[in-house]
Order: sequence, then structure tokens, then C-alpha cells
Amino acid sequence: MKILKSISLVSLFTLSAVLLSGCAAPARTDQMTAQVSPAQRVANTPMRNNVAVKDVSGGKETNPMWVSNVGNSEFEQALEGSLKDAGLLSAGKQAGKYLLTAHMQKVEQPMFGVSMTVTVTVNYVLTARASGKEVLNRTVSLPYTAEWNSSFIGTERLRLANEGAIRTNIGKIIDEIFAIRADQVALN
Repeated sequence: MKILKSISLVSLFTLSAVLLSGCAAPARTDQMTAQVSPAQRVANTPMRNNVAVKDVSGGKETNPMWVSNVGNSEFEQALEGSLKDAGLLSAGKQAGKYLLTAHMQKVEQPMFGVSMTVTVTVNYVLTARASGKEVLNRTVSLPYTAEWNSSFIGTERLRLANEGAIRTNIGKIIDEIFAIRADQVALN
């Protein structure tokens, strides 16, 4: 009988832990889309409607029984959505004068914690389609913290931190693309 009570307590504890922690969910594309300023939306740039996303790699699909991650398709959708909102995305993959490749090199996540900070490192390479010359090659590594009060559930806070880190990262590369001047790309 004592063994049965011990097993029941362990089972109850395990079930409670699973219910409190929840299952890991993949990052949501709409929450990873970077916000652009009104000034960027109207900025005069040679990149306006000329950037096509060529390739996105390095992402990792979410295992619902483990931790939230960011897959390649979610990252690509967020990147394209952000470029579109900024007025940089070309009408189609074949229409862009410039091709953007994004390789997610590293995602640093905590295993547990109260406030969760995720740092995402992505290498972006922007090349001129016609010449193949690099216009921009940047590695962006930025953290984002989901505070303890953003969600009671740890897996949810981690997902929020993942989304925020990707959103911040994409926002930074959009700023870099807007900083490209016409004379920098005139010879490409």
C-alpha cells in the first residue's frame, strides 16, 4: 500500500509538472515580423521593392515535448513579411535585383528561468542578382527577454523570447538595408 501511495504521488507530481509547463509551441510568424517606422516606409532607397529572399537556413523545428524553436519556414515568412511591410520586398523571387540569404547560426536559449532571454545570431548576405557581388554581409546577434510576467507557463515565455529575438534581429538587418546608399550599389 505504501508503494502504491508513492507511485500515485509521483504520478500526480509528474502530471502536475506537465500541465504547468505545457507543450512547446513553434514560434508564430506574425509575432516575429519586425515593425518598421513610418520614415522607413517612405524612405528613398535603391532597395525599394528590389529585395528577394533567396534562402533561409539554420532553423530548427519545434519538438512539442521539448522546447520552442524557430523553423526555416517560419523565419522565412517573418523575414519576407517584414521586408514587405518596409517596402523592400520585390514582387516575386525572380523580380528582385538583390538576393538576401539568411543563415541562423546560433540560438542561445535558457533551459529554465523566471525571465527568459534568447539571443539569436543570423548571418545575412545581400548580393546583386546581375553581378553576384556582395552588397552587404552582416552577422546580427541580439538578445530579447520575455519577462516573468509575460506568461505563467515557462514554455510560453521561451516562445515569446524566441519570437522577440527574431523580430529584433530582422529589424536590425532592415535598418542596415535602409542604410545602403545608391552610390554603394551603382556599380553592381
